[in-house]
Amino acid sequence: MSSSSFEPQGMGQDQGAPERQVEPAVPASSAGAVDLSALSQQAQHAANATASDQATATSGMEATLGQWATVITEQSLQEFAQLSARVPAFMVAYSARSESADAVVRVVDDAVEAQAGKFILGVVDVDEQPRVAQALQIQQVPMVLAILGGRPMPLFAGPVDAEQMAAALQELQQVAVQQGMASTVPPINTAGAEATGGRFAEADALVAQGEYDAARALYERAVEENPADAEAEAGVHRVDLLKRVSAFDAQAVRDAAASRPDDVQAQIDVADLDVVGGHVDDAFLRLIRFIGAHHGDDRETARVHLVELFSAVGQNDPRVAAGRRKLAMSLF
Repeated sequence: MSSSSFEPQGMGQDQGAPERQVEPAVPASSAGAVDLSALSQQAQHAANATASDQATATSGMEATLGQWATVITEQSLQEFAQLSARVPAFMVAYSARSESADAVVRVVDDAVEAQAGKFILGVVDVDEQPRVAQALQIQQVPMVLAILGGRPMPLFAGPVDAEQMAAALQELQQVAVQQGMASTVPPINTAGAEATGGRFAEADALVAQGEYDAARALYERAVEENPADAEAEAGVHRVDLLKRVSAFDAQAVRDAAASRPDDVQAQIDVADLDVVGGHVDDAFLRLIRFIGAHHGDDRETARVHLVELFSAVGQNDPRVAAGRRKLAMSLF
C-alpha cells in the first residue's frame, strides 16, 4: 500500500513474506450483496421475535471486547458506517465454524484498543447476521475489512498477526489524515465503558456529537472544583485541540507548513493535525525545532502551545516526558 492509495493487501497474502500455513477458507453463509442503505432502512423497522435473543448475544460478545469495539447487527450497521466518516474503522467478519476466528478478533481488537479512540472496530457473526454479510460481500471468514466513510475495503482473509495489523493501522491513519478524518471518538462499547467507570462519559459523548463548547464546559467545571484535577485539565486541552482540527483542511494545513517554515501559526496548525492523527512525536519535534531556531514572541507562542499539547496528550505519556526533555535542551 502507499500513503496516497489505500488498497486491499492481497487478502492477507503479503508478497515477499515467508510462506505460512493458511487455514482452509470457510465460506460465509451468504451469497450476493444488498444495498447498504436499503438494509439500514429495513433494519429500522425490524422488531421480530428474535430481537431479544440477538440483544443478549450481542451484549455477551461486547463484554469480551475493548472500549472502541462493538458487535454489528442489521440495526447498528448504518450507525457504525456513519461513525467511520469521523475515524477510520476496521470490521472483522467471523464465524464459530472458523478455528482462527477468536484469534483474529483478539489481534484486531488489541490493535484498535491501543489507539484509544483514533480507530473503531466492528465485529459481525456472519451466521447470526447473514444480511450484514451479504451487504459487505463477505465470501469467507474470518475476514478483516477497513471502512472509510462507510466504504468497506477487504484487507485480510484468514489468520492475521500483530505486525500485519500495525502496518494496516499506519497506512489507514495516513489516508484518513489526508482525507481530513483525523479525529478521536469516545468509547463505543457500552459494556467496556461501564467497566472502566469513566468520569467524563458525558463530555466524551458531547465531543462525539461535535458539541465541543458544551464538553469543554464540563471539564472546566471540574477544574474549578479542583484546580489540581489533571484529568479535567487535560480534557480542556483535548477538546480545544479537537475543535481546532475539526475545522482544518488537512492538505492546506500541510502545504502552508511546508511553504512557510518560519510562520509560527502554520507550524502550530500542522502540529495539532499530527497529534490528532497519532503522530505525536513528529508534532512535538516540529515545535521543538521551531523553538530552537527562533526567538522573541514566535518562540514563546510555540513554547506555550507545545506545553498545551503535552497536557492534551497526557502528562503520564512517555512521549510527553521525552518531549519535555528535548524542549529543555532547546531552551538552554
